[in-house]
Amino acid sequence: MPTADSSLSSAELRRRLGAVGFSVGDEEAAALAAFVALLLRWNEVYNLTGVRGADEILDRHLVESFALRSLLRGTRVADVGSGGGLPGVPLAIVEPERRFTLIESRAKRVRFLRHVVGELKLENTQVAHGRAEALTFAQPFDTVLARAVAPPAELLSICRHLTAPGSLLLLLTAAHLQDVFRGLEPDFVMRPSPNEGPKLRSSIVLLERIDA
Repeated sequence: MPTADSSLSSAELRRRLGAVGFSVGDEEAAALAAFVALLLRWNEVYNLTGVRGADEILDRHLVESFALRSLLRGTRVADVGSGGGLPGVPLAIVEPERRFTLIESRAKRVRFLRHVVGELKLENTQVAHGRAEALTFAQPFDTVLARAVAPPAELLSICRHLTAPGSLLLLLTAAHLQDVFRGLEPDFVMRPSPNEGPKLRSSIVLLERIDA
């Protein structure tokens, strides 16, 4: 995978991820550093994220992305409202055996995501342009990721058709758990969230679809 000039070197990225319990290889670290550099470069023009520096991307977004890694289920993963490629791109880099679909409705972000997929040669990743609720796919996803793109009840409505019984919906949200419970549909159950690992700004909510 290619590298790119960045204020955050691959060695530094690897060291700092390791310090919070996430291990990556040299090639993965180089690809992650290249992704951070691309995100910062495009962000200057396209305003892809409110995060402006490499340190903040690492300390917040990459750490949150890696916190989801051990929770992924199956081989087909969707990242709803992928935006600047978080958490989908970092996970696709370190999980080459899984197939990732980055779902994004805004054209400028879709252009960025497609550039990243091509630049980093992420053969396990595709970009779907459109609103998640309006898109259809040949098969349901095993895991659906969403980073607070809507209130919990609305997220469930948006993402439900992407899932099947046994699918896992992983939400990164600042919402209170009672708000999640309030929006819970009868065919989704909440599973215990991890209580180990680094402290995150967002909470991880695990919802599993069952046969209602």
